Amino acid sequence: MLLEKLEFCSLFSYCPKSTTEKGKIAKRFMIHIKNERSLNLPSLGEIYASQLVAKFFLAKWKVILSGFSPDSTILVPVPRSAPIRKDYLWVPYEIAKAMEKEGFGTVKPILKRVNAVSRSSTSLPAQRPSPGDHYNSMVVEATDSSFQRILLVDDIVTRGHTFMGAGWRLKKAFPEAEIKAFAAMRTVSDETQFKDYFDPVRGIIWYRKEIGDCLRRP
Repeated sequence: MLLEKLEFCSLFSYCPKSTTEKGKIAKRFMIHIKNERSLNLPSLGEIYASQLVAKFFLAKWKVILSGFSPDSTILVPVPRSAPIRKDYLWVPYEIAKAMEKEGFGTVKPILKRVNAVSRSSTSLPAQRPSPGDHYNSMVVEATDSSFQRILLVDDIVTRGHTFMGAGWRLKKAFPEAEIKAFAAMRTVSDETQFKDYFDPVRGIIWYRKEIGDCLRRP
């Protein structure tokens, strides 16, 4: 297997089951992130969700992302569940571009979806695409093989199947590269583990070969 584990980091969290005030705030912010909506904040004025994520990332990357640096990191946005069409919103790309604008990394949208898969966010757990499904539905389009540090960028991570499949595809193209993942927000399924919408973490996505799925911790 190309990768058995993948280090990831995230800034925000939300719990679909939470009905607390913090939980409601987190869900609203999740919707802003997934739809690239703007927020009006007293300290920053009107700002798009991707820009806010990038600013928080710049303030916290030294804590949640080890071994990478702004000038040597290639930012690869995770593809949508279907091939990109003209004028379609591609949130991971918007986040990656905002990170680049803040001075962290260089965006290279080299990972392409060639075959559509079911959307994880709207599928039942048993019907979500596996890491293998994601791997088989993507290709890498790149002429530069010198990339050494690659950071996958996505809006939301749940189990980590998309990240793992994307990581395999990149590892095959760049076997010497160090690959990690960043998601603006992570899903917390256990309500007792949900703390607040802003909860930066660094963790591991493990591939379970015997089952063919991933386990994310935290």
